[in-house]
Amino acid sequence: MIDTRQQELARHGDLISPLTGRVLSQAEVDTYNRYTLDFNRFTYEADKEFMLDQRHRFVVNCFYEEVA
Repeated sequence: MIDTRQQELARHGDLISPLTGRVLSQAEVDTYNRYTLDFNRFTYEADKEFMLDQRHRFVVNCFYEEVA
């Protein structure tokens, strides 16, 4: 099924871990935005949902990561 949803790109400071309060780095935000760009590029619902799942997995891993 065709899906026309689009999402805005995140900026540095938009992604903050609710667990540690750590602000994700610019490199992490850039990676997150690559998932968002793919989401926006895809047109089918299944593809978009897959990208949302992958992006969520990535950001949750970042949220649990400890800063050295």
